[in-house]
Amino acid sequence: MTIPAGDAVIVGLLSANRDDEQFADAAELRLDRVQSPGHLAFGHGIHYCLGAPLARLEAQIAFTALFDRYPGLRLAVPAGELTWRAGLLLRGLEGLPVFL
Repeated sequence: MTIPAGDAVIVGLLSANRDDEQFADAAELRLDRVQSPGHLAFGHGIHYCLGAPLARLEAQIAFTALFDRYPGLRLAVPAGELTWRAGLLLRGLEGLPVFL
């Protein structure tokens, strides 16, 4: 496919890392998942994010502190009742009700 000069290109990030052929249970948030080589979160090659190690460390520290502080943390509603924001570029929850 040829994209004519001057045409706009929009990347659909909503489907990134959600291919069931590449990622087991791709639609689920799994904090214990081992990142596969094809994961797109921090880019690849010369476009690999320089801040990726810091972001991973920050997430590890934040989640460890959260679960240490609230060991009984769990969803307050069934997972199927969670609502997702509608959008073309990013996917995220409208809210995350939890029991502490």
